[in-house]
Amino acid sequence: MNAPTWDDPDAAELLPMPKTHTLTAEQIDGEACVWCGKKVGDTGVKLGPRIRVAGGGVRRWLPRACRRCTGTEAARVYGIHLRSCARCSHRDYCPDSRALHALALECR
Repeated sequence: MNAPTWDDPDAAELLPMPKTHTLTAEQIDGEACVWCGKKVGDTGVKLGPRIRVAGGGVRRWLPRACRRCTGTEAARVYGIHLRSCARCSHRDYCPDSRALHALALECR
């Protein structure tokens, strides 16, 4: 497998996460969807490593989400991106928009 390049973003890592103080321990541990709270099991989408502040220190966490919520969130972020990206607003779609769009379609 080829190493990702700057032009090949991981769309799941572009999705914003809820504040960790609003999440349950299962959601923080990657056992439940960060958005709906349902158990994800082996079918959960890995959203990439994140950093949070907890207990006076910085901690790494590995959130996951159900496919339905991932698709919904990717579509939402894609819509925002199209309106705010200078490159995309001129119909020259950037790698981020293409990755978000593909993730939204794949997870719906």
